[in-house]
Amino acid sequence: MLTIETRFHGTLTVPETDLLTVDYEILGFPSERQFLLLPHRPDSPFLYLQSASTPSLAFIVVDPLLAVSDYQIPQGDIPADLGESSEWAVLCLCTIGSGHPPTMNLRSPLIFNRSSRHGGQFVLSLPYPLQHPLFSAVDSEGTGPEEPSHAGTHPKN
Repeated sequence: MLTIETRFHGTLTVPETDLLTVDYEILGFPSERQFLLLPHRPDSPFLYLQSASTPSLAFIVVDPLLAVSDYQIPQGDIPADLGESSEWAVLCLCTIGSGHPPTMNLRSPLIFNRSSRHGGQFVLSLPYPLQHPLFSAVDSEGTGPEEPSHAGTHPKN
């Protein structure tokens, strides 16, 4: 069991098997290699991708299929060691900040193999936008994360 300080959930004790390992760098965060996926709140499509080593670092992520029903990831864009697409968990980083509409990065998703829990961030060959409007498809009536400029935002990449 590991004890991890989190930004939004306080101190948690979790099994090591709950950790996601980043073998393929999250752009701009080369030293962050282990994360937990935590709920935002009940009935919310959003999750926090919480760093296991940096309590203040938590990204807001969401399933891209909520915004783009035909979202596709070319198998050739992802290393073979992550398996087939049917084995992937795919999440997109959200940018939520003051003065700008919330967006999600469809061009550079986070992909993890569900069994091995290894993965990372990948830049796709398809011309998806870096800043797709978040609330064009995600219900904004109380299910979205709060708008303050707290962590969960991600530098524009």
